[in-house]
Amino acid sequence: MIELDRTRRKIDFKKFKNRHAEQTDFDELIDEPFNLYENGELALSYVIPEENLEPLRLACKTIKYQTEFRQSGLKTTSRVFGYEPRKTLRKDYCSSTSLSRDFPKQNNILLKGAGIVGKNYQKANPALYDKHIAETEEKVGIDWKIHDAPFTSGIINENNPLKYHFDSGNYKNVWSGMVVFKEGITGGYLSMPEFGIGIALRDKSILYFDGQGILHGVTPIKRISKQSKRYSIVYYSLKGMWNCLPLNDERIRIRKLRSEREERRSKSNRT
Repeated sequence: MIELDRTRRKIDFKKFKNRHAEQTDFDELIDEPFNLYENGELALSYVIPEENLEPLRLACKTIKYQTEFRQSGLKTTSRVFGYEPRKTLRKDYCSSTSLSRDFPKQNNILLKGAGIVGKNYQKANPALYDKHIAETEEKVGIDWKIHDAPFTSGIINENNPLKYHFDSGNYKNVWSGMVVFKEGITGGYLSMPEFGIGIALRDKSILYFDGQGILHGVTPIKRISKQSKRYSIVYYSLKGMWNCLPLNDERIRIRKLRSEREERRSKSNRT
């Protein structure tokens, strides 16, 4: 395990945010497991886990993806899993994502994978892991927590050369865990210009970092054949889940709201 010390550079975020990452944006490409420290504190950890990740790879290959735009405007080919908060205009209640209904087997594999990601998170940074899981248990509760991990949610990206961005909406000052699978791919490095590094992201590796606090983007993905794939599965915790009631209370709440809305519409139609 390589041990690195870095101080963040002062960069003009306007020049990076929402543009594609390039290899010229960093000075050093790292392909070995490492820990990166900033001011004596562990900021990143890149590991090759001992556990078998192949079931996760198979799950990635056998689901249908959606192309959409994030709130930041980023175009992605992806699929979310785990739990999602209320969306007032579209779905005003907390729930599991649609993947649990559309691909239940794959969804269960992804949820179980959080245990592997959580275990290696705890091994890499026990203090931060304990803080993270305590925050989830206090503010979210058992109904909206993925198994034995501190995460509430996740996303699979398929061949996504994501532009520079911050992961808005996540808890502050905790880590997300990103599992990467690569087949017949060159490029697709994760660039972090503030630290002057790119991370090669080997097949079957996991990167832990604060996606809300560190600017990051993916360099161009070069596919050797039509079958070439790069998947990243990111496990994270959404602050929006703090507003969710326990599952049964959440169901009661939405039923009441729907009844009130129907009554208002009925009255409106009669006048």
